[in-house]
Amino acid sequence: MAGIPAWNTERLEKDPIVLVGGPAVSGNPEPYADFADAIVIGEGDYVVHTIVESLKTAGSREEAMTQLSRTPSVYVPVREQGQIKRGVVADLDSVFHPTRQVIPIVDEGDKREPVFGKALLVEVTRGCKHSCKFCLIGHISRPGRARSLDVLQEIITRGTQETPVNKIALIGSSVGDMNELEDLMQWMSDEGYEFSVPSLRADRITKRTLELLARAGQRTLTFAPETGSEELRRFLGKGLNDSEIERASTLAAESGMKAIKLYFIIGLPRETDDDVRSIGAMIRRVSELSGLRVTASVNPFIPKARTRFEREVQLPLEEVRRRFKLIREDIKGIPHAEIETLDPRLARIQASLSLGDRTLSRLILKASRYGGLGGWRRAERETGIEFFGLATDSERLTGKLPWSFIS
Repeated sequence: MAGIPAWNTERLEKDPIVLVGGPAVSGNPEPYADFADAIVIGEGDYVVHTIVESLKTAGSREEAMTQLSRTPSVYVPVREQGQIKRGVVADLDSVFHPTRQVIPIVDEGDKREPVFGKALLVEVTRGCKHSCKFCLIGHISRPGRARSLDVLQEIITRGTQETPVNKIALIGSSVGDMNELEDLMQWMSDEGYEFSVPSLRADRITKRTLELLARAGQRTLTFAPETGSEELRRFLGKGLNDSEIERASTLAAESGMKAIKLYFIIGLPRETDDDVRSIGAMIRRVSELSGLRVTASVNPFIPKARTRFEREVQLPLEEVRRRFKLIREDIKGIPHAEIETLDPRLARIQASLSLGDRTLSRLILKASRYGGLGGWRRAERETGIEFFGLATDSERLTGKLPWSFIS
């Protein structure tokens, strides 16, 4: 749309350098390697200043590409570089945190409102120390790190002076792993801020945490059992037992919460029908213990590159739908309980993009121009490149993996 050639080999001196980053490409950059001039593997703030200085001093596009190819954790697909090492910031307190943030001037509930509402976004933790076998972040963002209480207080104080909001959205894949989280919440409460947290681990939830959240305006407690089976949870590396989940459910009701949101995955390696039925049983148990509205987000397993499940396959679409049906049958009659599911076809697309190699680029470009689910089917048909079958092909994932050059 900006008039920039889609293929990196077709860009000229006048064209901008296209930089790509984020978790998806840090896991597996290859499906996008023909589009990007350079891809940051790992955390952008680890290397952004080096990139800027390289581009400022480069006399030509070619020279800039050469300098980028010599920059740690930057992958330049058109150059031979060998192993690319993931970039990671050791100390979060040393990293710049934006305090003057952009807040769109729209009405509450407008579709253009940010996902966390009109709030100052504050990164409390980064990465995760638990490393569940299926989780991308738990593998590519290790180790788990947290900002200190003093630094977070400074960010929030300055941020609310420079950004026109009074709500704080605490951000992180494992916010509950911050040892001083309750102290931070107490301070924000004393200062009169509204605040919210994303999903918390059930074993890190305390009555004080929930009371502070309720006082700050949060009405839904979110946590992820992943499966209703304690045995399967243990195999996944999740490490939660049923009693911790039940305790969190009871505390939610006692602390003034109005709803509970649960996240589950179906189609996991080793999963049986009994494991699937245990999801409905857990939803029922949480509903009975809390008396609250319970929404369960149940999504198909998506194998992710660079996780310990990277060579596992996805179930056929018909089997995923059958397992969804089992859960729907099991929760019938539970008051104020419902499930949300991801379309298995979308899960298949996500898995193919996660596991694919550079040959997918032609198909991706066509699909992006056609749009919709049908666009992916049409692109697969026109290019002759296998796409929808990638995640169910166990043979394809037995040899060298496309992302093996990332260390």
